[in-house]
Amino acid sequence: MTCLADVDLDGMVLAGGGRGRAKTATVTGSAGRYTRAEPVGERERGFDLAADATVRAALLRQQGLTADGRLTLTPGDLRKKIYRRPRRTLVVFVVDSSDSMGDDGTSNRIRAAKGAVLAILGKVYQKRHRVGLVVFREESATLVLPPTTSLALAQRQLKSLPTGGATPFADGLMKAWQLIRTERLKDPESRPLLVVLSDGEANVPYDPACPAGEVQSELLAIGSRIGRDRIASLVIDTRPLSSPAPEMRRLAEALGGTYEHISRLRTGGMVRAVVGFS
Repeated sequence: MTCLADVDLDGMVLAGGGRGRAKTATVTGSAGRYTRAEPVGERERGFDLAADATVRAALLRQQGLTADGRLTLTPGDLRKKIYRRPRRTLVVFVVDSSDSMGDDGTSNRIRAAKGAVLAILGKVYQKRHRVGLVVFREESATLVLPPTTSLALAQRQLKSLPTGGATPFADGLMKAWQLIRTERLKDPESRPLLVVLSDGEANVPYDPACPAGEVQSELLAIGSRIGRDRIASLVIDTRPLSSPAPEMRRLAEALGGTYEHISRLRTGGMVRAVVGFS
């Protein structure tokens, strides 16, 4: 039973069956660069008049100026400006800093995770995307960095992350999801990308009533709900390459996202996966 309380910039496109994926990196709206004009709808208000297009429409209708050099305008001649701006991307990192991410005898996983995020941050910053950071350890997750375009602030918060305690993975996903939903209310056209770094060893349920044996099932159920919310995701496995975490592959499938092993950082593939999303 599942327990649930209720860097090639134009390269790789994240998987996910179309979830959270967009065909264009720009959107139309009332701000940005004026790119074209369209007829004004009947009784439409609150638009920016495209004077050039309006005059052209009137000239075409009137077939040039009148004999005395006049141009008359009718409501049907009116054209409005259509603007286009880059689609804003929000990258939310969910980082496991629990005990299991410490020194396992072969590698320090949390150090590798921090290195991966720092590498991605450097490229994301070039496009002025906003980033947020959720960290989970002990009994709950914490939003340590609200969405920002400040690279320096993101780096400081990341470098000072504490480690230790249990692994409240589900709470980390839920807090990241709540953050994305809040930001979508502010900008419905924004493109969220969830980047999860963990070894997959979840052991603290989101629902306190969830039996210990159902923690992974609960986590996958939350992942499925996030995927249905059209949120693109990248799941990064921090376990040694010789013994990758099957739990992380299952989570990527539940999210409808992309699974990567942290070793790809060395070749730059992981950075391309994130930055290519934009």
